[in-house]
Amino acid sequence: MKKLLLLTGLFGLAFTARSFGQDANAGAEALFKLKCGICHTVGKGKLVGPDLANVHDRHTEEWMLKFIKSSQTFIKSGDSAAVALFEQNNKVVMPDPLISEDEIRSVLAYIKENSGAVGTAVAYTSIIEGATDEDLQNGRSLFEGRKKLANGGPSCMSCHNGLAKTFFNENSYSKKDLSASFSALGEAGVRAILENPPFPMMAQAFQGKKMEPDEVHDLLVFLKSADKGGAAQAKSPLPSGFLLYGIMGAAALILLYSGFWYSRKSRSVNHNIYKRQIKSFN
Repeated sequence: MKKLLLLTGLFGLAFTARSFGQDANAGAEALFKLKCGICHTVGKGKLVGPDLANVHDRHTEEWMLKFIKSSQTFIKSGDSAAVALFEQNNKVVMPDPLISEDEIRSVLAYIKENSGAVGTAVAYTSIIEGATDEDLQNGRSLFEGRKKLANGGPSCMSCHNGLAKTFFNENSYSKKDLSASFSALGEAGVRAILENPPFPMMAQAFQGKKMEPDEVHDLLVFLKSADKGGAAQAKSPLPSGFLLYGIMGAAALILLYSGFWYSRKSRSVNHNIYKRQIKSFN
């Protein structure tokens, strides 16, 4: 009887340990999909950020903990590897995941476990091949807000000031021009951002207001069309229009005030006082 109870107890402990391990692994997988999977894959190639397969062979756990916890803080500390990684990935900001170190370790363990089964990266299949001019114009209307998104999300133009020469960089999560988005991230990266926004401000704006597949498609068509100068254009100096307008405005104000004061001081102050005194004597 004692042996039977002992065997039952051991079986129960083994089953519990196995269940706990499965639950922990499932939790790490869910955490990876929620916090990392929007921008990264494990063995399926680069998305927005680099493929994380075998990342443990490239960096120490201590380094990865620092980078994942707050990549921008680590980059600004001057760590050469962090700076290089940031620059290699078009200076796209990785938002802080706001999870504990233990949770980060569980995600790293999940990545390591799944790196062993890595094979050839699956080639991305474009969803905008054969797009029509109607798709392009519809994408433009969605971007500019002339056509509302079906689920009530904000238009792109409400946060992104047109299409000029930059993309998301270290200065902000929003209010950046998107003209180089395709050159910087490719269709897969831009699509991932539109479907599951990783940036805090964008994620908040689209919470419960996810874009429909046809809206993502048409916006991709428009953004690809708008990407004329590509990555090289994104690195060029910003246009000097604002500076020119500022100088012109300042010059106009100077001329205006100069004219105003000239009319008031066409004669000396002493001359006016002299005239008043002469008048009082008379």
